[in-house]
Amino acid sequence: MAIRRSLLRAFTGRYLIALVVGSAVMIGSVVTANIVIDRKIASVKRVSVKTAPPPPQGANYLLLGSDSRAFVKNATQQQAFGSEATAGGQRSDTMMVIHIEPDAKKTLVVSFPRDLWVNIPGMGMGKINGAFNAGPNKVIEMLKADFNVNINHFVEVDFQSFQGVVNAIGRVPVYFPYPARDLETGLHTLGGCELLDGSTALSYTRSRELQFFSLSQKKWISADGTGDIGRINRQQQFIRELAGIAVQRSLEDPITANDVVDTVLANLTIDQNLSKDDILSLIDAFRTVNPNDSSHLDFETLPWSNGPQQSGQDVLYVQQPAADGVLAQLQSFTNSSTTPAAGTVTPPSVKVQVVDATGKAGLAQGALNDLVQKGGFQSGGTVSALAPVAQTEVRYKPGSVTQGELVLEYLNPAARLVEDPTIKGAADVSVVLGSDFQSIVLPSGGGSVAGGSSNSTGPVAGPPPSSGDTAQTSTPVSAAVFGTPIPIQPPCH
Repeated sequence: MAIRRSLLRAFTGRYLIALVVGSAVMIGSVVTANIVIDRKIASVKRVSVKTAPPPPQGANYLLLGSDSRAFVKNATQQQAFGSEATAGGQRSDTMMVIHIEPDAKKTLVVSFPRDLWVNIPGMGMGKINGAFNAGPNKVIEMLKADFNVNINHFVEVDFQSFQGVVNAIGRVPVYFPYPARDLETGLHTLGGCELLDGSTALSYTRSRELQFFSLSQKKWISADGTGDIGRINRQQQFIRELAGIAVQRSLEDPITANDVVDTVLANLTIDQNLSKDDILSLIDAFRTVNPNDSSHLDFETLPWSNGPQQSGQDVLYVQQPAADGVLAQLQSFTNSSTTPAAGTVTPPSVKVQVVDATGKAGLAQGALNDLVQKGGFQSGGTVSALAPVAQTEVRYKPGSVTQGELVLEYLNPAARLVEDPTIKGAADVSVVLGSDFQSIVLPSGGGSVAGGSSNSTGPVAGPPPSSGDTAQTSTPVSAAVFGTPIPIQPPCH
Protein backbone atom coordinates (compact mmCIF):
# COMPACT_ATOMS: atom_id res chain seq x y z
CA MET A 1 0.00 0.00 0.00
CA ALA A 2 1.27 3.49 -0.87
CA ILE A 3 0.89 4.84 2.66
CA ARG A 4 2.76 1.94 4.24
CA ARG A 5 5.64 1.95 1.75
CA SER A 6 6.11 5.69 2.09
CA LEU A 7 6.21 5.47 5.88
CA LEU A 8 9.07 3.00 5.72
CA ARG A 9 10.98 5.10 3.18
CA ALA A 10 10.60 8.44 4.90
CA PHE A 11 13.27 9.26 7.48
CA THR A 12 10.80 11.20 9.58
CA GLY A 13 7.81 8.94 8.91
CA ARG A 14 5.94 7.70 11.93
CA TYR A 15 6.76 4.18 13.15
CA LEU A 16 4.02 3.25 15.60
CA ILE A 17 1.44 4.98 17.74
CA ALA A 18 -0.50 2.20 19.31
CA LEU A 19 -0.69 -0.42 22.04
CA VAL A 20 -2.87 1.09 24.70
CA VAL A 21 -2.42 -0.67 28.00
CA GLY A 22 -3.81 -0.75 31.44
CA SER A 23 -2.82 2.57 32.71
CA ALA A 24 -2.24 3.74 29.21
CA VAL A 25 0.53 2.86 26.83
CA MET A 26 1.11 4.55 23.52
CA ILE A 27 4.15 3.68 21.39
CA GLY A 28 5.47 6.15 18.84
CA SER A 29 8.67 5.95 16.87
CA VAL A 30 10.52 6.69 13.65
CA VAL A 31 12.32 4.19 11.39
CA THR A 32 14.87 4.77 8.66
CA ALA A 33 14.75 1.40 6.91
CA ASN A 34 13.33 -2.10 7.08
CA ILE A 35 16.35 -3.39 8.96
CA VAL A 36 15.69 -1.01 11.86
CA ILE A 37 12.12 -2.10 12.42
CA ASP A 38 13.08 -5.77 11.97
CA ARG A 39 15.80 -5.46 14.62
CA LYS A 40 13.50 -3.75 17.10
CA ILE A 41 10.75 -6.34 16.70
CA ALA A 42 13.25 -9.19 16.96
CA SER A 43 14.27 -7.96 20.42
CA VAL A 44 10.78 -8.30 21.91
CA LYS A 45 9.93 -11.18 24.22
CA ARG A 46 7.57 -13.65 22.53
CA VAL A 47 5.01 -16.02 24.01
CA SER A 48 3.22 -18.89 22.28
CA VAL A 49 -0.55 -18.40 22.45
CA LYS A 50 -3.47 -19.94 20.57
CA THR A 51 -4.84 -17.00 18.61
CA ALA A 52 -7.42 -17.08 15.82
CA PRO A 53 -6.30 -16.27 12.26
CA PRO A 54 -7.02 -12.57 11.62
CA PRO A 55 -9.58 -11.67 8.96
CA PRO A 56 -8.36 -9.62 5.99
CA GLN A 57 -10.15 -6.47 7.20
CA GLY A 58 -8.28 -6.09 10.52
CA ALA A 59 -7.71 -7.78 13.88
CA ASN A 60 -8.58 -7.93 17.57
CA TYR A 61 -5.60 -7.28 19.86
CA LEU A 62 -5.85 -8.44 23.47
CA LEU A 63 -3.93 -6.05 25.73
CA LEU A 64 -3.24 -7.17 29.27
CA GLY A 65 -1.65 -4.93 31.84
CA SER A 66 0.04 -7.39 34.16
CA ASP A 67 0.24 -6.65 37.89
CA SER A 68 3.36 -8.80 38.15
CA ARG A 69 5.96 -7.47 40.61
CA ALA A 70 8.82 -9.40 39.00
CA PHE A 71 10.61 -6.11 38.28
CA VAL A 72 10.77 -5.13 41.98
CA LYS A 73 14.46 -5.04 42.95
CA ASN A 74 14.74 -2.65 45.90
CA ALA A 75 12.96 -1.43 49.05
CA THR A 76 11.56 1.69 47.37
CA GLN A 77 9.90 -0.34 44.62
CA GLN A 78 8.62 -2.86 47.16
CA GLN A 79 7.05 -0.10 49.24
CA ALA A 80 5.30 1.32 46.17
CA PHE A 81 4.18 -1.94 44.53
CA GLY A 82 4.72 -4.79 46.98
CA SER A 83 6.66 -7.91 46.11
CA GLU A 84 5.77 -11.03 44.13
CA ALA A 85 5.29 -12.88 47.41
CA THR A 86 2.88 -10.33 48.93
CA ALA A 87 0.98 -9.76 45.65
CA GLY A 88 0.03 -13.43 45.48
CA GLY A 89 0.80 -14.32 41.87
CA GLN A 90 0.11 -12.58 38.60
CA ARG A 91 -3.23 -11.25 37.44
CA SER A 92 -4.47 -8.95 34.73
CA ASP A 93 -4.49 -5.49 36.26
CA THR A 94 -6.23 -4.20 33.13
CA MET A 95 -7.86 -6.02 30.20
CA MET A 96 -8.69 -4.34 26.89
CA VAL A 97 -9.50 -5.54 23.40
CA ILE A 98 -8.42 -3.22 20.57
CA HIS A 99 -10.50 -3.78 17.44
CA ILE A 100 -8.94 -2.25 14.32
CA GLU A 101 -10.15 -2.10 10.73
CA PRO A 102 -7.55 0.04 8.88
CA ASP A 103 -9.35 0.34 5.54
CA ALA A 104 -12.65 1.20 7.23
CA LYS A 105 -10.78 3.65 9.53
CA LYS A 106 -12.42 2.02 12.54
CA THR A 107 -10.64 1.69 15.88
CA LEU A 108 -12.46 0.63 19.03
CA VAL A 109 -11.00 -0.07 22.48
CA VAL A 110 -13.22 -2.08 24.84
CA SER A 111 -12.34 -2.37 28.54
CA PHE A 112 -13.42 -5.46 30.47
CA PRO A 113 -13.86 -4.67 34.20
CA ARG A 114 -11.54 -6.87 36.25
CA ASP A 115 -14.32 -7.63 38.77
CA LEU A 116 -16.68 -9.20 36.20
CA TRP A 117 -18.00 -12.56 37.38
CA VAL A 118 -17.49 -15.02 34.51
CA ASN A 119 -17.14 -18.70 33.74
CA ILE A 120 -13.45 -19.44 33.25
CA PRO A 121 -13.17 -22.64 31.17
CA GLY A 122 -11.84 -25.52 33.23
CA MET A 123 -11.75 -23.40 36.39
CA GLY A 124 -15.39 -22.53 37.04
CA MET A 125 -16.86 -19.19 38.05
CA GLY A 126 -14.51 -16.43 39.15
CA LYS A 127 -13.44 -12.85 38.56
CA ILE A 128 -12.31 -12.28 35.01
CA ASN A 129 -8.81 -11.15 36.02
CA GLY A 130 -8.20 -14.51 37.70
CA ALA A 131 -7.99 -16.18 34.29
CA PHE A 132 -4.57 -14.63 33.75
CA ASN A 133 -3.22 -16.70 36.64
CA ALA A 134 -3.53 -19.68 34.29
CA GLY A 135 -1.77 -17.81 31.47
CA PRO A 136 -2.81 -15.74 28.44
CA ASN A 137 -4.24 -18.75 26.63
CA LYS A 138 -6.85 -19.08 29.37
CA VAL A 139 -7.87 -15.43 28.91
CA ILE A 140 -8.18 -15.92 25.15
CA GLU A 141 -10.18 -19.12 25.68
CA MET A 142 -12.48 -17.38 28.17
CA LEU A 143 -13.17 -14.40 25.85
CA LYS A 144 -14.20 -16.83 23.09
CA ALA A 145 -16.29 -19.10 25.31
CA ASP A 146 -18.08 -16.38 27.31
CA PHE A 147 -18.26 -13.51 24.81
CA ASN A 148 -17.69 -15.11 21.37
CA VAL A 149 -14.80 -12.71 20.73
CA ASN A 150 -11.87 -14.04 18.68
CA ILE A 151 -8.42 -12.77 19.64
CA ASN A 152 -5.94 -12.48 16.77
CA HIS A 153 -2.94 -11.01 18.62
CA PHE A 154 -1.74 -10.69 22.19
CA VAL A 155 0.27 -7.94 23.93
CA GLU A 156 1.27 -7.79 27.59
CA VAL A 157 2.99 -4.94 29.42
CA ASP A 158 3.75 -4.25 33.06
CA PHE A 159 3.94 -1.37 35.54
CA GLN A 160 7.57 -0.61 34.77
CA SER A 161 6.94 -0.34 31.04
CA PHE A 162 4.08 2.10 31.59
CA GLN A 163 6.18 4.41 33.75
CA GLY A 164 8.94 4.39 31.16
CA VAL A 165 6.56 5.33 28.34
CA VAL A 166 5.11 8.30 30.21
CA ASN A 167 8.57 9.52 31.17
CA ALA A 168 9.80 9.17 27.57
CA ILE A 169 6.84 11.11 26.16
CA GLY A 170 6.73 13.74 28.88
CA ARG A 171 4.44 14.82 31.71
CA VAL A 172 0.70 14.49 31.10
CA PRO A 173 -1.76 17.14 32.39
CA VAL A 174 -4.60 15.86 34.61
CA TYR A 175 -7.18 18.05 36.30
CA PHE A 176 -8.19 17.31 39.91
CA PRO A 177 -11.19 19.41 40.98
CA TYR A 178 -10.28 18.90 44.66
CA PRO A 179 -7.32 17.64 46.70
CA ALA A 180 -7.10 13.92 45.94
CA ARG A 181 -5.49 10.82 47.37
CA ASP A 182 -5.41 7.04 47.22
CA LEU A 183 -3.79 5.42 50.23
CA GLU A 184 -3.35 2.13 48.37
CA THR A 185 -1.42 3.45 45.35
CA GLY A 186 0.28 6.41 47.04
CA LEU A 187 -1.47 9.08 45.00
CA HIS A 188 -1.58 12.46 46.76
CA THR A 189 -2.18 15.85 45.17
CA LEU A 190 -3.33 19.28 46.32
CA GLY A 191 -5.62 19.45 43.29
CA GLY A 192 -5.86 21.66 40.23
CA CYS A 193 -3.94 21.04 37.02
CA GLU A 194 -1.19 18.52 37.76
CA LEU A 195 1.52 17.36 35.36
CA LEU A 196 1.99 13.65 36.06
CA ASP A 197 5.25 11.84 35.45
CA GLY A 198 5.53 8.06 35.11
CA SER A 199 5.35 7.33 38.83
CA THR A 200 2.45 9.63 39.68
CA ALA A 201 0.60 8.65 36.49
CA LEU A 202 0.79 5.01 37.53
CA SER A 203 -0.54 5.85 40.99
CA TYR A 204 -3.41 7.75 39.34
CA THR A 205 -4.38 5.18 36.71
CA ARG A 206 -4.14 2.25 39.18
CA SER A 207 -6.33 4.01 41.74
CA ARG A 208 -9.37 2.01 42.89
CA GLU A 209 -9.87 3.90 46.17
CA LEU A 210 -9.78 7.52 44.98
CA GLN A 211 -10.83 10.09 47.58
CA PHE A 212 -11.43 13.82 47.30
CA PHE A 213 -11.13 16.20 50.23
CA SER A 214 -14.48 17.86 50.85
CA LEU A 215 -13.77 21.54 51.31
CA SER A 216 -17.24 22.04 52.81
CA GLN A 217 -17.24 19.03 55.17
CA LYS A 218 -13.50 19.13 55.96
CA LYS A 219 -12.97 15.40 55.47
CA TRP A 220 -11.95 12.85 52.84
CA ILE A 221 -14.83 11.30 50.88
CA SER A 222 -14.78 8.51 48.31
CA ALA A 223 -14.94 9.78 44.72
CA ASP A 224 -15.83 6.34 43.34
CA GLY A 225 -18.93 4.26 43.93
CA THR A 226 -17.32 1.29 42.17
CA GLY A 227 -13.54 1.50 42.20
CA ASP A 228 -13.03 -0.82 39.24
CA ILE A 229 -15.23 1.30 36.94
CA GLY A 230 -13.85 4.59 38.20
CA ARG A 231 -10.36 3.35 37.46
CA ILE A 232 -11.31 2.27 33.93
CA ASN A 233 -12.74 5.72 33.23
CA ARG A 234 -9.55 7.39 34.47
CA GLN A 235 -7.43 5.05 32.37
CA GLN A 236 -9.42 5.76 29.23
CA GLN A 237 -9.28 9.52 29.75
CA PHE A 238 -5.54 9.35 30.42
CA ILE A 239 -4.99 7.27 27.27
CA ARG A 240 -6.77 9.86 25.13
CA GLU A 241 -4.51 12.63 26.41
CA LEU A 242 -1.36 10.51 26.25
CA ALA A 243 -2.20 9.45 22.69
CA GLY A 244 -2.48 13.05 21.52
CA ILE A 245 0.82 13.99 23.16
CA ALA A 246 2.53 10.88 21.73
CA VAL A 247 1.41 11.71 18.20
CA GLN A 248 2.46 15.34 18.44
CA ARG A 249 5.87 14.71 19.96
CA SER A 250 6.63 11.72 17.73
CA LEU A 251 6.03 13.92 14.70
CA GLU A 252 8.06 16.80 16.11
CA ASP A 253 10.96 14.86 17.60
CA PRO A 254 12.23 11.55 16.15
CA ILE A 255 14.54 11.11 19.17
CA THR A 256 11.59 11.20 21.59
CA ALA A 257 9.70 8.77 19.37
CA ASN A 258 12.60 6.35 19.32
CA ASP A 259 13.04 6.59 23.11
CA VAL A 260 9.41 5.64 23.60
CA VAL A 261 9.51 2.54 21.47
CA ASP A 262 12.81 1.36 22.99
CA THR A 263 11.41 1.82 26.49
CA VAL A 264 8.29 -0.19 25.72
CA LEU A 265 10.05 -3.01 23.91
CA ALA A 266 12.26 -3.65 26.92
CA ASN A 267 9.22 -4.76 28.96
CA LEU A 268 6.81 -5.92 26.27
CA THR A 269 5.55 -9.45 25.59
CA ILE A 270 3.82 -10.24 22.30
CA ASP A 271 2.46 -13.33 20.58
CA GLN A 272 4.65 -15.40 18.30
CA ASN A 273 2.82 -14.32 15.14
CA LEU A 274 2.82 -10.51 15.55
CA SER A 275 4.63 -9.27 12.45
CA LYS A 276 5.84 -6.07 10.83
CA ASP A 277 2.69 -6.02 8.68
CA ASP A 278 0.58 -6.11 11.86
CA ILE A 279 2.52 -3.15 13.20
CA LEU A 280 1.95 -1.28 9.95
CA SER A 281 -1.76 -2.01 10.31
CA LEU A 282 -1.60 -0.40 13.73
CA ILE A 283 0.06 2.61 12.11
CA ASP A 284 -2.87 2.93 9.76
CA ALA A 285 -5.36 2.50 12.58
CA PHE A 286 -3.86 5.22 14.78
CA ARG A 287 -2.51 7.52 12.07
CA THR A 288 -5.17 10.21 12.47
CA VAL A 289 -5.06 10.56 16.26
CA ASN A 290 -5.42 14.30 16.70
CA PRO A 291 -3.56 16.06 19.54
CA ASN A 292 -6.28 18.75 19.52
CA ASP A 293 -9.13 16.22 19.58
CA SER A 294 -7.89 13.45 21.86
CA SER A 295 -11.36 11.91 22.09
CA HIS A 296 -10.82 10.63 18.52
CA LEU A 297 -10.13 7.18 19.97
CA ASP A 298 -13.40 5.30 20.52
CA PHE A 299 -13.55 3.74 23.98
CA GLU A 300 -16.25 1.55 25.48
CA THR A 301 -16.57 -0.28 28.78
CA LEU A 302 -18.42 -3.58 28.61
CA PRO A 303 -21.80 -2.76 30.22
CA TRP A 304 -22.05 -4.08 33.76
CA SER A 305 -24.34 -4.10 36.77
CA ASN A 306 -23.99 -4.65 40.48
CA GLY A 307 -25.29 -7.82 42.08
CA PRO A 308 -24.90 -10.25 44.96
CA GLN A 309 -21.49 -10.95 46.44
CA GLN A 310 -19.65 -14.15 45.58
CA SER A 311 -17.72 -15.85 48.40
CA GLY A 312 -17.66 -12.55 50.28
CA GLN A 313 -16.30 -10.64 47.28
CA ASP A 314 -17.90 -7.65 45.60
CA VAL A 315 -18.30 -8.55 41.95
CA LEU A 316 -19.85 -7.12 38.79
CA TYR A 317 -22.13 -8.85 36.30
CA VAL A 318 -22.43 -8.46 32.53
CA GLN A 319 -25.45 -6.30 31.80
CA GLN A 320 -27.65 -7.56 29.00
CA PRO A 321 -28.83 -6.75 26.41
CA ALA A 322 -26.57 -3.67 26.45
CA ALA A 323 -23.38 -5.78 26.40
CA ASP A 324 -24.43 -7.54 23.19
CA GLY A 325 -24.24 -4.27 21.25
CA VAL A 326 -20.64 -3.66 22.33
CA LEU A 327 -19.57 -7.26 21.76
CA ALA A 328 -21.10 -7.24 18.28
CA GLN A 329 -18.58 -4.56 17.29
CA LEU A 330 -15.71 -6.83 18.35
CA GLN A 331 -17.21 -9.86 16.63
CA SER A 332 -17.73 -8.37 13.17
CA PHE A 333 -15.48 -6.80 10.54
CA THR A 334 -16.76 -4.48 7.83
CA ASN A 335 -16.44 -5.63 4.25
CA SER A 336 -14.46 -3.14 2.16
CA SER A 337 -16.64 -1.15 -0.20
CA THR A 338 -16.14 1.74 -2.57
CA THR A 339 -19.59 3.06 -1.67
CA PRO A 340 -19.37 5.39 1.35
CA ALA A 341 -21.88 4.91 4.16
CA ALA A 342 -24.46 7.59 4.88
CA GLY A 343 -22.96 10.50 6.80
CA THR A 344 -19.42 9.76 5.58
CA VAL A 345 -17.17 12.68 4.59
CA THR A 346 -15.66 12.19 1.12
CA PRO A 347 -13.22 14.35 -0.92
CA PRO A 348 -15.85 15.98 -3.21
CA SER A 349 -17.46 17.55 -0.13
CA VAL A 350 -14.20 19.11 1.16
CA LYS A 351 -12.64 22.36 -0.15
CA VAL A 352 -8.86 22.41 0.32
CA GLN A 353 -6.48 25.34 0.19
CA VAL A 354 -2.71 24.73 -0.12
CA VAL A 355 -0.24 27.12 1.49
CA ASP A 356 3.38 27.15 0.34
CA ALA A 357 5.68 27.54 3.36
CA THR A 358 8.75 26.17 1.55
CA GLY A 359 9.52 28.86 -1.05
CA LYS A 360 9.73 26.19 -3.79
CA ALA A 361 8.10 27.50 -6.93
CA GLY A 362 5.17 25.44 -8.18
CA LEU A 363 5.12 23.04 -5.19
CA ALA A 364 1.83 24.27 -3.75
CA GLN A 365 0.08 24.30 -7.12
CA GLY A 366 1.33 20.80 -7.88
CA ALA A 367 0.09 19.50 -4.55
CA LEU A 368 -3.30 21.14 -5.05
CA ASN A 369 -3.57 19.68 -8.55
CA ASP A 370 -2.92 16.20 -7.15
CA LEU A 371 -5.48 16.67 -4.37
CA VAL A 372 -8.11 17.82 -6.87
CA GLN A 373 -7.36 15.59 -9.86
CA LYS A 374 -6.29 12.39 -8.07
CA GLY A 375 -8.07 12.79 -4.75
CA GLY A 376 -11.26 14.46 -5.93
CA PHE A 377 -11.19 17.39 -3.48
CA GLN A 378 -12.61 20.84 -4.25
CA SER A 379 -10.01 23.51 -4.99
CA GLY A 380 -9.62 26.34 -2.51
CA GLY A 381 -6.65 27.84 -4.33
CA THR A 382 -3.05 28.41 -3.25
CA VAL A 383 -1.30 31.13 -1.25
CA SER A 384 2.21 31.75 0.04
CA ALA A 385 3.11 31.79 3.74
CA LEU A 386 4.94 34.73 5.26
CA ALA A 387 7.59 32.48 6.79
CA PRO A 388 8.86 28.94 6.11
CA VAL A 389 7.91 26.03 8.38
CA ALA A 390 9.58 22.66 8.89
CA GLN A 391 6.57 20.45 9.69
CA THR A 392 3.66 20.13 7.24
CA GLU A 393 0.32 20.92 8.89
CA VAL A 394 -3.28 20.17 8.05
CA ARG A 395 -5.27 23.05 9.51
CA TYR A 396 -9.04 22.79 9.77
CA LYS A 397 -11.66 25.33 10.74
CA PRO A 398 -13.69 24.69 13.93
CA GLY A 399 -16.24 21.96 13.35
CA SER A 400 -14.33 20.45 10.41
CA VAL A 401 -12.03 18.00 12.21
CA THR A 402 -13.37 15.06 10.16
CA GLN A 403 -12.51 16.92 6.96
CA GLY A 404 -9.02 17.55 8.32
CA GLU A 405 -8.56 13.88 9.18
CA LEU A 406 -9.53 12.94 5.63
CA VAL A 407 -6.99 15.29 4.03
CA LEU A 408 -4.32 14.01 6.43
CA GLU A 409 -4.62 10.57 4.79
CA TYR A 410 -3.27 11.98 1.50
CA LEU A 411 0.00 13.49 2.75
CA ASN A 412 3.44 11.89 2.76
CA PRO A 413 5.03 11.93 5.26
CA ALA A 414 2.55 12.15 8.13
CA ALA A 415 1.54 15.72 8.97
CA ARG A 416 0.35 17.50 12.10
CA LEU A 417 -3.41 18.09 12.56
CA VAL A 418 -4.26 21.54 13.96
CA GLU A 419 -7.50 23.42 14.54
CA ASP A 420 -7.34 26.95 13.07
CA PRO A 421 -10.20 29.37 13.87
CA THR A 422 -8.80 31.90 11.35
CA ILE A 423 -9.91 29.73 8.41
CA LYS A 424 -13.14 31.25 7.18
CA GLY A 425 -15.27 30.62 4.11
CA ALA A 426 -12.50 30.14 1.51
CA ALA A 427 -11.83 26.50 2.49
CA ASP A 428 -12.66 23.80 5.00
CA VAL A 429 -9.03 22.73 5.31
CA SER A 430 -5.72 24.48 4.70
CA VAL A 431 -2.64 22.37 3.98
CA VAL A 432 0.54 24.24 4.97
CA LEU A 433 3.44 22.60 3.15
CA GLY A 434 6.58 22.40 5.27
CA SER A 435 10.11 21.54 4.24
CA ASP A 436 9.42 17.87 5.10
CA PHE A 437 6.65 17.54 2.48
CA GLN A 438 7.28 14.91 -0.20
CA SER A 439 4.14 14.00 -2.09
CA ILE A 440 0.38 13.45 -2.26
CA VAL A 441 -0.53 9.76 -1.98
CA LEU A 442 -3.81 7.86 -2.33
CA PRO A 443 -4.94 6.09 0.87
CA SER A 444 -5.65 2.38 0.72
CA GLY A 445 -9.20 2.73 2.04
CA GLY A 446 -10.49 4.79 -0.87
CA GLY A 447 -10.65 8.14 0.88
CA SER A 448 -13.53 8.60 3.31
CA VAL A 449 -13.95 9.31 7.00
CA ALA A 450 -17.03 8.65 9.12
CA GLY A 451 -18.72 11.91 10.04
CA GLY A 452 -19.29 13.15 13.55
CA SER A 453 -17.67 15.60 15.93
CA SER A 454 -16.43 15.46 19.47
CA ASN A 455 -15.04 17.91 21.96
CA SER A 456 -11.54 17.67 23.34
CA THR A 457 -11.31 17.17 27.07
CA GLY A 458 -8.26 16.33 29.11
CA PRO A 459 -8.27 13.70 31.84
CA VAL A 460 -10.42 14.67 34.80
CA ALA A 461 -10.02 12.89 38.12
CA GLY A 462 -13.76 12.70 38.73
CA PRO A 463 -15.06 9.83 36.53
CA PRO A 464 -17.95 10.49 34.12
CA PRO A 465 -20.71 7.88 33.72
CA SER A 466 -19.83 4.96 31.47
CA SER A 467 -22.12 2.85 29.36
CA GLY A 468 -22.90 0.49 32.24
CA ASP A 469 -23.04 2.97 35.10
CA THR A 470 -26.84 2.96 35.38
CA ALA A 471 -26.58 0.35 38.08
CA GLN A 472 -23.83 2.12 40.00
CA THR A 473 -24.46 3.72 43.37
CA SER A 474 -21.88 6.41 44.06
CA THR A 475 -21.26 9.71 45.76
CA PRO A 476 -21.76 12.39 43.06
CA VAL A 477 -18.66 14.52 42.55
CA SER A 478 -20.46 17.83 42.95
CA ALA A 479 -20.04 21.22 44.58
CA ALA A 480 -22.87 20.34 46.99
CA VAL A 481 -20.77 17.51 48.43
CA PHE A 482 -17.19 18.72 47.96
CA GLY A 483 -17.45 22.51 47.76
CA THR A 484 -16.41 24.85 44.95
CA PRO A 485 -13.98 23.04 42.61
CA ILE A 486 -10.48 24.39 41.99
CA PRO A 487 -10.43 26.47 38.75
CA ILE A 488 -9.09 24.73 35.65
CA GLN A 489 -5.82 26.23 34.45
CA PRO A 490 -3.76 25.50 31.30
CA PRO A 491 -2.47 23.09 30.13
CA CYS A 492 -5.56 21.29 31.44
CA HIS A 493 -8.75 22.05 29.57
